[in-house]
Amino acid sequence: MTNVPRAKASSTSSKTRSAPDVSGEGHPSKTGSSKENALSAYRRGDPNALTLLERVLRDSPNDGELLVNYAAAAAASGATDPFSRIESILVQSPDWIDGQKALARLKTEFGLAKPLNTLEQAIELLPDHPGLWIAYIGLLGAGDQHEMAAEKVAGLRKRIGDLPALRLLEARHSGFAGQCDHAQMLLEGLPENIPELHYELARNSLRLGRLDQAAEALDAGLSKNPNDVGMLALAELCWRATKSVSHRWLLPDDLLVVQVPLNLGETQLDNLALAIAALHTTHSAPLGQSLVGGTQTRGDLRWRQEPEIVDLFAALEGELRTYASRLHSLDEKHPLKPLASRAPRITASWSILLESEGFHVSHLHNSGLISSALHLQVPKNLADGEGMLELGRPPSDIPLSIGPFAQFRPLPGHLVLFPSFVYHGTSKFHEGPRLTVAFDAA
Repeated sequence: MTNVPRAKASSTSSKTRSAPDVSGEGHPSKTGSSKENALSAYRRGDPNALTLLERVLRDSPNDGELLVNYAAAAAASGATDPFSRIESILVQSPDWIDGQKALARLKTEFGLAKPLNTLEQAIELLPDHPGLWIAYIGLLGAGDQHEMAAEKVAGLRKRIGDLPALRLLEARHSGFAGQCDHAQMLLEGLPENIPELHYELARNSLRLGRLDQAAEALDAGLSKNPNDVGMLALAELCWRATKSVSHRWLLPDDLLVVQVPLNLGETQLDNLALAIAALHTTHSAPLGQSLVGGTQTRGDLRWRQEPEIVDLFAALEGELRTYASRLHSLDEKHPLKPLASRAPRITASWSILLESEGFHVSHLHNSGLISSALHLQVPKNLADGEGMLELGRPPSDIPLSIGPFAQFRPLPGHLVLFPSFVYHGTSKFHEGPRLTVAFDAA
């Protein structure tokens, strides 16, 4: 049970306490089962999911997980004022951090103005609550408001002390905001044992064009965690820019990047595209995601019950087994080598619908070792270079003089697989739509 914490609105304490658990009194197993049934129905796309969630919420009105899923389901169904329950709870319990973050993200995806307004009001009530501040700063960064996020962290450093964790956080957002020299000043002298220090040092060194310093930070970070996807992604860029022999070890030619047909018939592909397109019920891109000019499905597609989607994942699992069979020749220390001895498992899946002029900024996925793009619907009459899947283009904050190392023209029914440590994005196209399914596997 994830209960909403209670806090007095006038309090400045950072402590929280759980609300009484009233949902299971007398019937704990029945209530637990009802909750799981309702959540499972929502994940599967059961048309009765909203009714089931509503029914369980009557007995468990303070269950945070139910409240968030109910709000998402209500919004997707077109309900009037779908977030009223969460908002009323947050008036009573402004320090419900998960609720604050969920409400901001839901408001963004469903096109509501001022998505951070409720969280900002909570900070006014509880100005010394660290959890609210961390959530707020994280959401500012997710919304690409890095300069404001850095200013907020700088203000916290003045108020509560020059803590190493706050210096690192300010440096991170300052770097994304283009204030790279200031970020470097903040990073210098920080204790070596701070988590993510080497990552931030490497990234900021790449921004400044100091490739030798970046390589040193990457060596130090990868020696501690050789399978860190973020560090490996920066290493791919750095090693390619410096023509290091390590790059050939990390990305052997023609082995880890493939484009294959999924062997879907034309009718099957059309039906699948219709089923996937129907799941795009939001109005804007989610906070912190890579797409510009489109929408992303909520939840994990693996749990959907539509037969077209069930059949899709059976086909995808077969392609993953084939991909894994290619990995036996990798060096024993390569991050993808463990997949050579077992079938990779899909860990997350979703769909992206890009409209005209839409694109993806260069980004990473962090929930697996293999990432993907399955193109279902592609704009007609694409000009040369339009709508391309680009692998290896540095993100916008790292101005290295290298471009993508591979580009794929999107082909309906074709799947592209590549390591998750490879930055990837797409080029713009003039006329949409462009519908894809993506997943991570490990």
